[in-house]
Amino acid sequence: MISFASLSGTSLLLSLINPFIFIMFMYFFSNAYSSSFTTTVGGTSKSVGGLIKSFSRVRIGINAGWAIGPAIGGVLYARFGFNSIMLIGGIASLLSVPLMLGLENIKGSKATFIKPNKRFSKFIIPAFLSSMVMGQLGLPFVLYFSRIFSVSIIGVMYAINGGLVALFQDIVGRTLSNKSPKKSLMIGMVIYSLSYGSMIIINKVYELVVAVVVLTLAEMIISPISNSIANFLAEERNRGKYMGLYGLTSGIGRTFGQSLSTELSFSSIVEWGNVSVIAVIGGILYLLLTEIP
Repeated sequence: MISFASLSGTSLLLSLINPFIFIMFMYFFSNAYSSSFTTTVGGTSKSVGGLIKSFSRVRIGINAGWAIGPAIGGVLYARFGFNSIMLIGGIASLLSVPLMLGLENIKGSKATFIKPNKRFSKFIIPAFLSSMVMGQLGLPFVLYFSRIFSVSIIGVMYAINGGLVALFQDIVGRTLSNKSPKKSLMIGMVIYSLSYGSMIIINKVYELVVAVVVLTLAEMIISPISNSIANFLAEERNRGKYMGLYGLTSGIGRTFGQSLSTELSFSSIVEWGNVSVIAVIGGILYLLLTEIP
């Protein structure tokens, strides 16, 4: 994890020389770091409820950065240009490395390839669908609503999303830790379905705010539980490789979901209706395929 964090920060600094090449390296090392980070958090508890609390608390810091980072980036870009964002981002990434030195060093097996167990293999099917839905808050959201509202309004929506998670994720996580994970995942996906389905009729700022608040609630339910179950179902000695597979599945799901919505953006009913249906299907499959021993 320390190596990938260092390489990611260094790549971001080197992007000042060649943005195209080194930003690609940065994304590669960042994804590798993400899998290592998820594996480390997954070692904090042996129960699903405990893992839900752990992943909820971790998301507070992540989303605080999600809320603050774009604001800082906007100021830097306006005053000093694009390169200043790369410089400060790279330095900030490297400054986090010493804080990781005290973390437990988890050693897994040396096997290059693994065959995931049956429970994990079944779980990543609905996880793939939920990643498609969660990815909608990226490019599809921006492209669609930038045609209706100003870019600054879109930025405010992201700040609301990150701020709500930073403020309430721990409360939501502690509440969910005592509930059925399968039923909670189903409820979260239904909430996602309703929030994205409502975007078909949104044309006022307050309506968009309500929709973002609702989908943020779904995100606070789905993200920590999905990560927790994936870690719980993984074999201990191969947990890092399992999390790499889970991260790969999530990444492909987000990319595919965004690409599909972009292709369907000729009609708001088709675009958001499709997302709404996928969310419902994902919720049903979470209920049917998730097996927690």
